[in-house]
Amino acid sequence: MKDAAYIKRENKAQIRKLLLCGKAYTKQQISLQTGLSVASCNTYLNEMESAGEVIGEKKKLHDVGRNAVFYKLNEDFERILCIYFELIQGVKSITAAVLSPIGTLIYQQTWRYDLLDAAVIEQTVSSCLNEFSNVRQIIVGTPSIAENGVIRHSDIPELENVPLKAILEEKFQLPVFLANDMHYKVYGYYRQEHISDEIVTLINYPSGVLPGTATVHKGVLLTGRNLFAGMVGFLDYGVSQEEQIRRLHRPTAEPFIIQATIALISILNPHQLLFTGDLLQESDLDRIYTACQNCIPNEYMPDFRLLPGMEKYYLMGMYWTAMDRKETLT
Repeated sequence: MKDAAYIKRENKAQIRKLLLCGKAYTKQQISLQTGLSVASCNTYLNEMESAGEVIGEKKKLHDVGRNAVFYKLNEDFERILCIYFELIQGVKSITAAVLSPIGTLIYQQTWRYDLLDAAVIEQTVSSCLNEFSNVRQIIVGTPSIAENGVIRHSDIPELENVPLKAILEEKFQLPVFLANDMHYKVYGYYRQEHISDEIVTLINYPSGVLPGTATVHKGVLLTGRNLFAGMVGFLDYGVSQEEQIRRLHRPTAEPFIIQATIALISILNPHQLLFTGDLLQESDLDRIYTACQNCIPNEYMPDFRLLPGMEKYYLMGMYWTAMDRKETLT
């Protein structure tokens, strides 16, 4: 049976989700939108205002009549620190971004390193926390498998088998969430494009490293038992993994891309198949689509779309992950 504390937490979560849009609402409007009673909204909003999470401002309703109190999330109440690292065309980099409770980008910076190990990540986090003291969560993206907080099969060798989640949580005493970069990107696309009832698969083909994919199935991110669902680099292409990586350049990568695409369509049957990565150009999609039609009946082919840049979806995927996790942390 759900106790009073659980019910209060769930009801506050409903109010918080409504306010994430950044708009201001009266208690009556919040009651109507959430289905909670006005009395309950009054209690919860008073508690959230006392904690500093929401701000109540008096203003006229429809610019006439009596003043009403409008409530909105306090953007200064907390910050979300997003950290991700990449290996693109042989260049290692780490990016730090700080977001507000409604997803506003407060700060972002990228650094390049020859050696990008756990110490570099710790230093980056420490520097951000010194500048932003009200960070409540650290969300980390990795171009690798993130198995129970440990980096596996990393594009960056010095991070292989590093228990990064445990290291950061012990060092900074903040909740840390570590996940594959593709999972954030496709989830960010799904949330930002307001897709509600479709299956969306993202396939990434950067040059010189194993490709990856990620899928959101009608709102649920498919991660798999070991959190590497979508690693099409593990498929059998009839060559060694080293040879596959050697051929992952234009134009020798296209047969691998076609084979992986056919497998994804056959297994996942998505509505949308999104392509990204420097190995792909708009003109490639027609050839890939035609090749897939040799195996897949036309009526089952998904919509193809090339997305040259995924950074905004990456950050928003990290943001929405933090918001989803917030309900379990409060």
